[in-house]
Amino acid sequence: MKLPTGASRTVFIFAHPAGHVGAPRYYTPYFEAHGLDWHMVAMDVHPDNLTETIRALAKSASTAGFNLTMPHKPAAFELCDEVGPAATFEGVVNTIRIEADGKLVGESFDGGGFLNAAREAGIFDLNRRTVVIGTGGAGRAICHALAAAGLKRLRILNEVPGPVEALATKLRGQFPDLDISIEERFDDAGLCVNATSLGLHATDTLPMDPAKLPKDCAVFDIIAARRTEFMEACAGRCLKVVDGVAMIRHQLPLQTAFWRGVPSS
Repeated sequence: MKLPTGASRTVFIFAHPAGHVGAPRYYTPYFEAHGLDWHMVAMDVHPDNLTETIRALAKSASTAGFNLTMPHKPAAFELCDEVGPAATFEGVVNTIRIEADGKLVGESFDGGGFLNAAREAGIFDLNRRTVVIGTGGAGRAICHALAAAGLKRLRILNEVPGPVEALATKLRGQFPDLDISIEERFDDAGLCVNATSLGLHATDTLPMDPAKLPKDCAVFDIIAARRTEFMEACAGRCLKVVDGVAMIRHQLPLQTAFWRGVPSS
């Protein structure tokens, strides 16, 4: 991998904290393989400083764009001058492009990356119930992508009920034929998605008890920083498990096309 020079451009990924962020190991090689002298750099940015940091770095010709992860996605939505259709529905942004006039344009690609990864793994079944745990930025994006792809039955779970009810109401308004449940059960699940941050640390509790999942249920854990205890427990029950690295790999082409201002293939 080539080292950056003064001619290189940087994509910044902002998190708080940022010690777990491993995305640069996937993004920078992808950029190089596709002929781009771009490098991804992770930065720990406190939420109070997010707008100031983005506005300042956007003024540099060396900045190619921004990637946002926890806890910045809702705030990034608010600071953008314009947002795309997925971001508009979800109220979050994980990708920001800088226009020639300095305008910041945001979009959400978590859902697209998840859906493409699930399809490639053969675990997306329109007719089986998908259970999504978590209604943060990634959870909202995943639920939206599943609904837009024609999923027939969705269950949304979250430790705090308010965000679940709000998301369910919004989804019902746009997808009236979607069967949405907020009841905590897993016996009819064909796919269970951990869209929470549980698993970033070895001391985290599991997002749910894998023993409650049917024997033919697949599991998608969006954590990419490590092989989580939840993944291991599900694999120990011989369930098919897909991790967050697959989601990153499928977001890469979508985000890169967006940063470049070209249609994604």
